[in-house]
Parts: sequence; C-alpha cells; structure tokens
Amino acid sequence: MTKNGFTGTFVISWTQTATDGQSAPVRRAIRPGAAWRWHGEAVRVDGPQGVMPLGPAEGMPEMRRRAARAVRRLVRSVQTPAASLDDDATPAFEQGFTVTDGWHEWPIAVIEAGPRRPALCLALGQVPPRETDLWITEASLGAREPDHTGPARSVLCFTPGTLIRTATGARPVESLSEGDRVQTMDNGCCPVLWTGQRRITGARLHALPDLAPIRMRAGALGDAVPDTGLLLSPDHRVLLRGRRAQSLFNAPEVLVRAADLVDDARIRPDRGLREVRYIHLALDRHEIVFANGVPCESFHPASVGLGALGDADRQRLLDLVPELAHDLSAFGPFARRMLSAPEAAILIAA
Repeated sequence: MTKNGFTGTFVISWTQTATDGQSAPVRRAIRPGAAWRWHGEAVRVDGPQGVMPLGPAEGMPEMRRRAARAVRRLVRSVQTPAASLDDDATPAFEQGFTVTDGWHEWPIAVIEAGPRRPALCLALGQVPPRETDLWITEASLGAREPDHTGPARSVLCFTPGTLIRTATGARPVESLSEGDRVQTMDNGCCPVLWTGQRRITGARLHALPDLAPIRMRAGALGDAVPDTGLLLSPDHRVLLRGRRAQSLFNAPEVLVRAADLVDDARIRPDRGLREVRYIHLALDRHEIVFANGVPCESFHPASVGLGALGDADRQRLLDLVPELAHDLSAFGPFARRMLSAPEAAILIAA
C-alpha cells in the first residue's frame, strides 16, 4: 500500500483522477486554479511497492534519472510502435502540472500511453495525498485530449484451429458446441453454455486495424507456452502469474489483454490476414480454460457488451440467460482480477 511521504516514482492512471468534480477530465480542465484529486492506489515503478529506500538522500537530478528509466520501460510497453528512446537519454517530461494544498507542492508529469489508452500521471518524489482536494498552480499540457474510449470495437474471441483442452482431449474450438465439457483451471470439466461467431472482413480489418488478432509465437509466455503458437483477438485475456503480480496488485494471478502483451517480437498483431473469424466460447460462468496450452478466459458478456454480438448469437445467449438483457453482471463475477492497459504496462515493466 502506498503511503504519502514515500520517496520514489509512482504512477496513477488518468482514470483515477478528477478535476472540478469531472472524472478522467479533458485536458483543457487542467488549468491553474482548478481543484484536482485522485483516488485508488498509486503503483511504484522504480522499486518495491510501499518500501522506503534507505541510504543517502538523493537529489532531484538522480530522482529524475530513475524516473526516466521507469518511464522508458512504461512507454516501450504501452506505445505502438515502441517509442524510440535512447537508453542514456532522459525524457524532458514536457507535459505536466503542479498541485498544492497551500503548504506543499507536488509536480505531476503526464505520460502518453498510446492510442485509445488513458494517460499515466507520474509523481516524481512524493505522491500527493489521495482523496484530498488540491489546487493546480501551473499546467503545461498539449492540445491533444486523452482518449478513454478503448478499442474501436471490443473483441474477445478465439480463432479457428485453436485447440481447447476438453474432457476427451484437445479439440479445435470451432468443433465445440453446447454441452461439450471443457477443462477449466478452477472447476474441473464444465459444460459449454453457448458459442458464437463473428466474421471480420479484410476491408474492416484495414479500416479498423485494432481488430486484427494478436499472434503469440511458441514459448512467448514461458517454456512451451503456448505450445504451438496462438492467435487470439486483441481483447482476449490470458492469465499471468508470479511474484510481480502479487507484489503490485495483491493477486497471484491476473488477466491481461493480448493486445497489452504486444512486444513486436514474439507477440505482435497479425495484419496480413485477408479476413478473420472469431469464435466466442461461454461456460456457465467466467472460467479459465486452456488454449494451445495457454490459460485464457472464457467469454463474459460484460467484457464486450451485447451489441458486439450478431443478432442470432445475442438472442440465443439471452434465451439462456434472460437477466443479461438488463444487467450484464448477472453472468457472475470475473474469474480473476483483470488489469487495465496501464496496469499491464506496469506489470510488464516491473
């Protein structure tokens, strides 16, 4: 847990902030005299979370150098294509603002996290007090407004040929139908509740490149994971586990969008397809299933909205779970904590 007064480099998502009562404010709201506050948890990116570094006190130049290294990791993880930052260069932090409580001041640098992703607020030195009205004393931001709309269309699906672990062995996802039993991580073999499909034409892929699937090479996520490579829709989440997830998010396992794992080497968008067919796979609840050896989420309607489904698929799902017509959370809780794009960037950079 972050405590005010700790020295280091901390990140707050733009969506955790409010200006004059407006959550995730537009850039023009960041002006001298406006009230600013933030909520939630700040995440330390240059050292252990919530730990005061011991040793000689460091000055602002060294602090800025450490911040620069952390920023380079973040920017390279979240921008597409990766930002070209020299390893020895120090970003100038040209965008930012300063807040005060009347006694102390806190400089906040604003870091762009890429198209359709919320910006990151970088606190250099100490974190300003949370859930407290502070006042902006100066601001230097570009004209560009942050875009919090997310991908142009949310797409959470498998692709044909993906092998899903079932009670009778691995089967292509397109061969599965209602009632087939799929192996899950938490609850043994569970029946398929519903399947759906969505075809994305080449023209649509060209117009909306964010819909292009993400290709993971064999071993991209670890030793023999995936075992033969994997092609997923960009919003499909895979499970990551380890000490970093536990330390940063107090969860041993988290779900991360495939698009947020892109490194342009072993994991990258496949923009060479003429068209793609995406396949939804829903069980009785949100589960972790195995696709080409990779633990992945099953379909949850709250992740995409019913509007993303074709008319026939949507009606079949509503016939099975009528409550979804009024409340998508009626499908139940998510199987794991799902990381936002900034959180995923922090996990990967840590």
